[in-house]
Amino acid sequence: MGERFDVVIVGARCAGSPLAVLLARAGLKVALVEQARFPRETLSSHLMEADALTFLMRLGVGDPVRATGVRFLTRADVRLEGFEVLAPFPLRFDDPGGAAFLRRNLLDGILADAAADAGADLRMNTKVVDVLWDRGRVSGVRVRHGGVEADLRAPLLVGADGRRSTVAYMCASRKYNVEPGRRSYYFTFFEGADPEYSDRFVFHRWGDRMVWGGPADGGLYLLGVSPEGHEREYFRTETERGLLAHLRGCEPTARALAGARVATRIVGIRNFDGYFRQASGPGWVLAGDAGHFKDPALGRGIGDAFLQVEALAPAIARGLGGTSADLDTALRRWGRWRDAHFEGHYWLAANLGCAGAIPPMIPQTLRRLQDAGELDRFFDLFSRRADYGDVFPLRDLGTATLRLLASPRTRRAPLVRQAASLLLRESGRRWRRRNPALGASDLTPAPAYRMRAGAERAESVSGPPMTAVAGPSDEG
Repeated sequence: MGERFDVVIVGARCAGSPLAVLLARAGLKVALVEQARFPRETLSSHLMEADALTFLMRLGVGDPVRATGVRFLTRADVRLEGFEVLAPFPLRFDDPGGAAFLRRNLLDGILADAAADAGADLRMNTKVVDVLWDRGRVSGVRVRHGGVEADLRAPLLVGADGRRSTVAYMCASRKYNVEPGRRSYYFTFFEGADPEYSDRFVFHRWGDRMVWGGPADGGLYLLGVSPEGHEREYFRTETERGLLAHLRGCEPTARALAGARVATRIVGIRNFDGYFRQASGPGWVLAGDAGHFKDPALGRGIGDAFLQVEALAPAIARGLGGTSADLDTALRRWGRWRDAHFEGHYWLAANLGCAGAIPPMIPQTLRRLQDAGELDRFFDLFSRRADYGDVFPLRDLGTATLRLLASPRTRRAPLVRQAASLLLRESGRRWRRRNPALGASDLTPAPAYRMRAGAERAESVSGPPMTAVAGPSDEG
């Protein structure tokens, strides 16, 4: 019959381990299964905003997080087309900072250790080979470790195993509101950055370019870039050369990294989709990227995983206290909350990750916020303390368009086309929230499945580990 638990969680990274901590502390018997052995690198922006940092403090891992030497950033250097600002993050009394970059090979280990310390049965280097079913309900998983297979039984299986979730596929969870990624992204860390920039988070988006970065743990500095459309093939073969050219074209990163060197390999992501997946079914639920993934431009993957599991843990505890029907109802209710809570930022990320320049009415709206002394509302978007629809309501985007049309310097025909496209797109997105568009490729009935081929691809690009970086340039 196998070992029995209250919950089996597959995936021990930023969704699975914190959920295991919360459930184990609530008195549940939890098995936490992870295919890798930590420390292990994973594709990530490594970015956490203020809400994620306060969650780590509530989880009780503040000391090991600080021991990494992570920098808690207090200022934001933002450029969106012609709008530029350097301002302090709006912080609450318990915020250690407005943002931080912490390498995932360190963060994931801290979270997995916390799960084990809380009493979860942590099983590293263990692969899920099958999902177990009993009268139409998931009843556990079959796992393999060191060539030996075992059954782990539980009334609830949690898939926290990322974009290519085995649990999601084996349970035939359907994708909906799929948004194809328009860009590619590359990340690496530098050593030897100028300490003058040690408190600054950088996000610059102009034309078809995007550069972001800031000090990380261990004296390192993270840099991320997104090449222009015509450069995507060039970046495949000249990744480091292209990345260095982009950082020199962004003044704050050019100055911060004028005497720095590349310290780690460059990793990149391309050919991805944003999506929501069906959140739950009989005896299973998805958390983190397994259930919802957005364009990386917003850097909300880690923080949103934390938000999801902090709301999911009490729903699971309540549901397991009743019947199977009670559990299913609690998980469906949580799934509706997830969709409503994350929908706005999903489309915000898609806007930031669009091909080409962002629509000019967005920076125009930011200027109006700045003039009204309300720019903190925009910064609160990054920590999910403001809603996209409240900061960028359709009426304000329309007002910004009219102001631009009234300017004698505006090229009216392109602006009208951009405004019409933006307003139609935003209206359509609000309609899709009420009428989700299901992905036809995800309708395979469970448990008759086979592993997918040609999944969206994340790649690692290795380059010389120590490459000199030139100083600032005038490149736009």
